[in-house]
Amino acid sequence: MTDPDLLPRARKLMGLYRGGVGGERGNAGRRLSALLREHDLTLFDLDPSLPVTQDLAALDSWRESAALLARLGTDAQDDALSALVDADDLTDPEMRRLLDAVNLHRLAEVRVDGWAALDGVDPAALRQAATSITPADVLAAQGSLASRLRFAAARQLYFQTHPPRLIRTETPAQTAFVRGLIETLTGHPTLPPGPEGGVRAHLSAPQLARVRALTATFLPEADRRAAQAAREYGEALARQERD
Repeated sequence: MTDPDLLPRARKLMGLYRGGVGGERGNAGRRLSALLREHDLTLFDLDPSLPVTQDLAALDSWRESAALLARLGTDAQDDALSALVDADDLTDPEMRRLLDAVNLHRLAEVRVDGWAALDGVDPAALRQAATSITPADVLAAQGSLASRLRFAAARQLYFQTHPPRLIRTETPAQTAFVRGLIETLTGHPTLPPGPEGGVRAHLSAPQLARVRALTATFLPEADRRAAQAAREYGEALARQERD
């Protein structure tokens, strides 16, 4: 490759093909295909996030996030990370790769004051809560790394300011009812069951009182519905066997 303008020219044509419409896109595509064939280049030579192919159809599935991920481990990594932390289209494997390249707690430190202002919470308390975040917490959430991190910090703060409580239940159906009640009311998951059974969850005193009141009022109806659903399921199976 002796022409120093070859790759810049090819990348410009690729940009026109990606962003163009109608005749402009078609013309750019024809010129780019001809240039790739003439100089034995592939799309990978133009952008390492693209496959080793001369088929322009690969450009239709191109994503900016994939291009930025290709810069990790290079001199352009810092700029790529600045954009990737807010990218909301990363797959789980891509998110894991990004997590390997960032310091979660440093990123949280940079953004925690803004999150605290938006959520109306104490910045110092949120900052302390963010120190407990793990990669697993991030992977369990959705969205960009920044939004996942904000969600994880808020959840850690909630757990730290709401003590674990136990609501006793007698049957699996009652346990499912109480778990659904708590998780919907609080927006946070219940805890893994302990040896004592029942439902364990982080709740404030008012939340605990509310859950107990709802349970006392509606648990009989939950039991009735569970029994009815079980009966209907058994009847449906029996009809299948009979027919």
